[in-house]
Amino acid sequence: MKWLVCLLLGAVISVSAQAQDCDKSETACVLDAAWTAALVLPEEKRTRLAAPFLELALLTDDEALISFWEARFEQSRDIVSTYPDYGWQTAKPLLEAEGVDGLIARAEQRAAPLSFGRTDVLLAAGKHYRISEPDKALRLNRAMLQMMRSASKFERPNLAHAAAELAMARCDAGALSEAMAATDAPDNLRYAFWRARIDGKGQALLPRVRAIDTEDDTREVRRVLDGYRAILEYGYCPARKSEIGG
Repeated sequence: MKWLVCLLLGAVISVSAQAQDCDKSETACVLDAAWTAALVLPEEKRTRLAAPFLELALLTDDEALISFWEARFEQSRDIVSTYPDYGWQTAKPLLEAEGVDGLIARAEQRAAPLSFGRTDVLLAAGKHYRISEPDKALRLNRAMLQMMRSASKFERPNLAHAAAELAMARCDAGALSEAMAATDAPDNLRYAFWRARIDGKGQALLPRVRAIDTEDDTREVRRVLDGYRAILEYGYCPARKSEIGG
């Protein structure tokens, strides 16, 4: 019996130590953990992860870290692409002409130019206002949650994902939980890192990242990188904001 107790104690200590065993920057630790997970992938699929790994490194402006990952993948940072924000390109003129209420009304009615793509437009508008006019961002988030509840089975997960992203950007734990629950995979690591942005516990997810054991596709690793990118882009949330409307 004594040996079993020692074995269990050793496992607990090992897991605890793993969460604390990275003495690099947090981004470097997350990238290392994601790389550990990626090692089970075939080389061809692992190579496809070069751009998202380098994208995170670039967000740090840490030349040593960027160079490290360039060398590891034998790829230049130039492979990281930037894309226009089509959601904001549509949202901006509508907001200037009709304001937030007009934008929401068009989205609810699916009126042109929101017959298609209303999710991206509402998300872009909400992210635009999250700092400068948080009340408008809140109204947009609530509208997305309302639309999510009545959306078709096909559109609901997309609206839920976008509502979750806006809630995360706004540091709104309540709205994030509600939106996540309506997504296709509420327990995935992207959302775990979004939650961590609010509660400040990003490094606590490292053991879970290292434990990814998916050999057939890169989706889980991409979710880690995409989720943590939000922490790099926005920083951690103030501890006081946790309720909807925070």
